[in-house]
Amino acid sequence: MIQLVLTLCLLTTFSFAALAQDAVATLYSSTGVVEVTLSKSMRTTQGREGFLLYERDLVRTGVDGKATILFRDGREIRLFENTKFQIQEASEQAAGERTFRRKLLLRFGAFLSNFFGKSDYTVIETPHFQLKPEGTSFHVQVSQEQGSVALFSGKLFVQNFRGKALLEPGEAVLGVNRGDTLTNRIEKLNQQLQLQAEPSELVSQRSPQKLLLRIQARGREGEGIGAGLPLRIFTDGAGVRFPEGVTLDEAGKAEVEVQLLAPDRLYQKGLLRFTVMVDDPLGLKISGTEIELRKPGAVKRLEIDTDTGQILPRK
Repeated sequence: MIQLVLTLCLLTTFSFAALAQDAVATLYSSTGVVEVTLSKSMRTTQGREGFLLYERDLVRTGVDGKATILFRDGREIRLFENTKFQIQEASEQAAGERTFRRKLLLRFGAFLSNFFGKSDYTVIETPHFQLKPEGTSFHVQVSQEQGSVALFSGKLFVQNFRGKALLEPGEAVLGVNRGDTLTNRIEKLNQQLQLQAEPSELVSQRSPQKLLLRIQARGREGEGIGAGLPLRIFTDGAGVRFPEGVTLDEAGKAEVEVQLLAPDRLYQKGLLRFTVMVDDPLGLKISGTEIELRKPGAVKRLEIDTDTGQILPRK
């Protein structure tokens, strides 16, 4: 009898382990109304934090819903209100260097994404265009009539039936559909977030370290903008902690204290990257920004010309 119970326990454990291994992403955070339609049963259930997601699962947010989807390689997608999003395909290649392949579908709504680091094969389909990100952070919005996408870092290939275009940081295509010529619709964003870090480098290899991020939203003439808008901070570092719910004050500014709990791992990597974006559909036309912190003597930053909105060459 004891042997039978042990056998059943082992079988159950293996079954749950197999299920977890098949999962391609996790619902990392969820607020408001978030629903998941399961591909295997077509049953719709409430999307809770920690919910495992599989191929063909569909996530839908309500009028007050937001959700963050975390993929197995650490890439994130942040869904806004009234959004319908599906993981159509996702696979991992373990042989040799670890690589990931994804095909995602945004039926309608809006999201932010971070695809830090070395590019993999990711395709995002929408009713109006197809996106292929490379080391990218961007904001995309889609309705029945048109779609818009703004690029904040990396590169982004946009393609529709009329052709394709390559977006550089600080560029956007706004209000296009499948019949528009994309290259004719590229425009520069003239509003942006600016980001500074103090200290500006990784100063300690062993002891926990604190950083202060200073964020400022500026308009075309350099004026403060965005009062009350929420911010979303992305990072590619392990053991990095910062508060949720950061918002811009009346002057369009915010200060965020960051704790580095695993400085030895960050120091070995030699680089820590932060990207800040507006965590709201209203932030589509406010370019996000990125900063890199390196070991002493190797600091590099992304700087934006406040007059033109263009990304300045790295020093």
